[in-house]
Amino acid sequence: MRAKLVLTRPQRDIFDQVQQFVLQNPRKPSQHRTAALTMPDTFPARERKFISTLAEELHLSVTWNEYDEEDQNLVTWRLPGFLDEPLAETDPEQANGDSNSESE
Repeated sequence: MRAKLVLTRPQRDIFDQVQQFVLQNPRKPSQHRTAALTMPDTFPARERKFISTLAEELHLSVTWNEYDEEDQNLVTWRLPGFLDEPLAETDPEQANGDSNSESE
């Protein structure tokens, strides 16, 4: 017998938004750099726990320390493979092995 998952109304709203976000973003890592879902962080403890558990189960990244233009705290969801910053160009000195390492 399979247990039935029961969600509160706020949890269902969160789940629906996350589901839509995941389904609208294809599995192309290059696009994951910018794909994000943000929600105002006005959640009580029960919903914060739900968000953490859902993110873990779906292998999504969640951050709690971002803010919008009005300085409101945000919960930000990102797909796996997200890079915080664009790929940095390789330093030519390091690429040529001219770094100051003393491995000789």
